[in-house]
Amino acid sequence: MKMFSTPKALFCLYTLLNVVLLDNVPLSNDLTLSSPAVSAFPRHLSEVKKNSSSSDSSDNKLTRKLYDGTLANSLFTEHSDNAALLSELSKKEYLVHKNQTLRENVSNKDMVSLLDGFNKLYAIEHERMMNRLSEKLSELQTKCKIPAYVAGELLKECKRSIESEHNTIMNSYKNSYNSYVMSYTSSASSFASFYMRYVRAWNKGLKKSEEKWNKIFEEKANIYIKRPPQNSRHNLPINYE
Repeated sequence: MKMFSTPKALFCLYTLLNVVLLDNVPLSNDLTLSSPAVSAFPRHLSEVKKNSSSSDSSDNKLTRKLYDGTLANSLFTEHSDNAALLSELSKKEYLVHKNQTLRENVSNKDMVSLLDGFNKLYAIEHERMMNRLSEKLSELQTKCKIPAYVAGELLKECKRSIESEHNTIMNSYKNSYNSYVMSYTSSASSFASFYMRYVRAWNKGLKKSEEKWNKIFEEKANIYIKRPPQNSRHNLPINYE
């Protein structure tokens, strides 16, 4: 694996995953969260959505059918906001697979392009997951009469936990990721193996986080379902200030 000789040549897109996307998640019932400012994620997410909406959906479906065996196509469901990106990723994955079959190398440009594309997809899927969790908690709050302050604290705990879990995933791949991004070229087989582990890890992480917090939300809601009715004076929100 040939490496760049100067740090100035480092094109590290891993910073895209340094902080998860929570600023752009619309939360129901005024359950809003504060999180650190993110410069790269919102910009890329905006670009992805714009490109997705302007692309022809029939072309995207044809491309995904052509490259049906690729990783992005098999792990992620197509939506209006990610269709063009999935189509693009399928093409790029296919080219890497072709190089792997021919036992050829893959260029830095192709590696960076593929990883950058997946990071954009992760941002979209992360936002989708957080929207679903927010909607789930909002529904349970209304149905089970969960106090607003309890729901708000629960959503904050959810945010902190997911951020911690995804930071763990990020850190486990950071060194390898940077190594490929710094390389002029790499064995297609080696890069394909890393990319497969990387994508599957994030896909699994997203699913695991959503399943975990859906269960926690339901368990918390059951507490309020089983509680005996209380008079209105005891139902007032608690002021922690």
